[in-house]
Amino acid sequence: MKRFTLQLIKADMFLNWLLGFVFSLFPLRVEKLITFEPLLPRFIWVAIGIVFLGFAVWQTGVVKRRDLSPNELVFAALMSWVPVMLLTLGLLMDFPLFSWSRVALWVGDVYMLILGGWYLYLAKTLSKN
Repeated sequence: MKRFTLQLIKADMFLNWLLGFVFSLFPLRVEKLITFEPLLPRFIWVAIGIVFLGFAVWQTGVVKRRDLSPNELVFAALMSWVPVMLLTLGLLMDFPLFSWSRVALWVGDVYMLILGGWYLYLAKTLSKN
C-alpha cells in the first residue's frame, strides 16, 4: 500500500508542479481558458499557483525520502480536502465557466476528494501497526 501511495504521490506531484507553474506564470491565460468573463484578480490565480508549488515541493521531499508517516498522510489529506471544499463552493455558486471547464473542475474535485480519503485510510492503517 505504501509503495502504491508513493507512486500516486509522484504522479500527483508532477501535476502540482505543472499547475503551479501555469497558474503562477500565466494567470490571465488560465482565466481566459476556463471562463468567459473575468472571475478573480490576477494575484489570486498566482496565489493558487504558489500553493500548488508549495505542495509539490513537499511531495518531492516525500518521493525522495520514499517514506510517509501517518501524520504526513493526514497533512496530505487536508491539503487535498481544503481545495475540494473551496472548489465545490465555487462550482455551486455558478461562476461563469465554460461547460467543459466546469466538467473538468468537477472531475478534479472528485479526484482530490478520493485522494484525500485514500491518504486518511492509509494513515489510519499505518498508525495501527
